[in-house]
Amino acid sequence: MEENTIPSGADDQTKPQETEIQPTVDQVSPDSVETKIEKVQEPPAEETPEEVQEKTESKKEENDIETKEEINLSDLPLDDLIDLFLKVTTSDDWYRNNKQIQNINRVFEEKFHIDLKANKQKFIKEGGNEIDFYFKPEYKIRFDQIGYDYRKKRREYYKSQEATQKVNLEKKKAIIEEIKNLINVEQNINTIYNSFRALQESWYNTGAIPRADNQNIWETYKHHVERFYDFLHLNRELRDLDYKHNYKEKLKIIEQAEALQQVPDIIKASRDLNTLHQLWKNDLGPVAKEHSEDLWNRFQEASKAIQSKRQAYQKDMVGAMKENLVKKETLLKEMKSLTEAPIETHKAWQNAINKYNQLREEFKTIGYVPAKDSKATWQEFRDIGREFMRLKNVFYKEQKKEYNQNINAKKALIEKSKAIVESETWESRSQEMKDIQKEWRGVGFVPRKIDNKLWSEFSEVQKTFFDRLKSGFQRLTSEQEAMQKEKIAQIETLKAFTFSTDIETLKEEYNNFWDTWKAISRLDTGNQEKINYSFSNALLAGVKKVELDNEVKSEILMDLNALILQGDSKRLQQELQTARTNVSSLKAELTQLENNLAFFSNSSSENPLFKNVEKQIKTCQNKIDKVTEDYIRLKQIRNSQEKSAKKVSENSEQETEESTEDN
Repeated sequence: MEENTIPSGADDQTKPQETEIQPTVDQVSPDSVETKIEKVQEPPAEETPEEVQEKTESKKEENDIETKEEINLSDLPLDDLIDLFLKVTTSDDWYRNNKQIQNINRVFEEKFHIDLKANKQKFIKEGGNEIDFYFKPEYKIRFDQIGYDYRKKRREYYKSQEATQKVNLEKKKAIIEEIKNLINVEQNINTIYNSFRALQESWYNTGAIPRADNQNIWETYKHHVERFYDFLHLNRELRDLDYKHNYKEKLKIIEQAEALQQVPDIIKASRDLNTLHQLWKNDLGPVAKEHSEDLWNRFQEASKAIQSKRQAYQKDMVGAMKENLVKKETLLKEMKSLTEAPIETHKAWQNAINKYNQLREEFKTIGYVPAKDSKATWQEFRDIGREFMRLKNVFYKEQKKEYNQNINAKKALIEKSKAIVESETWESRSQEMKDIQKEWRGVGFVPRKIDNKLWSEFSEVQKTFFDRLKSGFQRLTSEQEAMQKEKIAQIETLKAFTFSTDIETLKEEYNNFWDTWKAISRLDTGNQEKINYSFSNALLAGVKKVELDNEVKSEILMDLNALILQGDSKRLQQELQTARTNVSSLKAELTQLENNLAFFSNSSSENPLFKNVEKQIKTCQNKIDKVTEDYIRLKQIRNSQEKSAKKVSENSEQETEESTEDN
């Protein structure tokens, strides 16, 4: 076998670049009505001396930080290095971590080749043939897999960016064509100009395009815009409108730049400032000459404030590392205390484990510490972790000896509960059942998976017992068993029956089934309710299978359900409660949606989000109307049920009175 020297996990392709834009002062001024408007200059291909200097300083600062990172990386054990590799390749800003990923790759390869060389020497020393040597440990496989996932994700990211930029390019080409088509249009000048302004707005709102096309598309756009201005012979008033628009937009950018001074994350503020510079330089036209320099100076002042804060931030990095060291040392003390205090119960160990995991995760979130302290800090962190795990394993090894006893104790309580349920005197043994419950709670720890299974069986037996007590359950007599069999047979016949597609025949069929069912004598309350429920569900299911027009089928099912509920007060009450709950829940949802709609009070009605919320409100209102109709229908059934019961009661009283008079 050949020596394995698989390349590192990530390659050397660069991440998406962030370009710091240093705009120039607007050089366009309104000359005269007859003078052709000069358009905003395309951003130069070369960087200005100011940009070069700024980038050089920034690069120096980054190199200083990277040097520290390299020292730290070299001190990390392989497992920690791989964990860091996973973290930086899966973080939210993974595409910005290319330099760090390259450093990790480099350090890993150095460490791996040292290990490879040592193992190869050992293999040969033990009598192996060099050609048969193969070495690919688990940590190498894991590292390569992380690198593979990272490269795949990056390819997909660049592919997505490229696709979006191509779409934007086509959009800008289409805008240029529309500007070209405005020339020679026989329309009112104001109408044409408004169309032009709308196309300009679309241009500015269109995102980035492929860099290779940027220069050419900008020149093309600028050319046709100038031709448009020439064609219309814009007067000073119209040109001033353009200047005013640009003035307002540049004021907005300046205000955003000034607001960035209040952003606590200086790195984010710097990135946002670069974006504002791009907008200023690439997307906005000129302003009146008397405002140009003032605006630029104000923008520069805001930019300098952010740049000063970033420079101060870089200087504070050393102090921040020292603070991080103090924080980590404090956490290490807390973690170590967990290994020193005696922990003697399962609950206490669970609390300790949760606390340890909390401290461990907090430790990992803290940033870098000084290079000279990094190795010792990590080593202490790992040593404490090993000791904590050792103590935990010792405890649970001892605990495992008691598991079987506790399992057997719970099994015995289950069997004891079953015996009570099956006994002839079960009704008088409720206190005994309660004592068993108390005894169950007193049994010691059982592994969760087994305990869940035992609890499921135990709680089912307990539920059966107390449900019997609550419902007045009685064992069936031989006569009731015969009636139960007859009812079960009726349900099986119903399940096998195919209802007619003729509406009148269908109604006659399900009414016959219902009448036959009512004619069979009732069981005791508990068993009757259960078997009634099975019959009703089977009857509804059979009718639902019939192929009919949806509206017709819906009416038939409503009539059938009303018939069922008329004879089942408990089921009727359950459906009433469900309907009330649904109405309340839907009204709360409607209120929330209406509140959400208020956020769009200043938005256009064509806003997609506005339309979506409106659609949700309409859907919710329709649901409320439907559930309300169902609720009203159910109340009508209940009222009819109550009237029937009252009438039966009155007839019974009258018969009693007549019988008394006769006697």
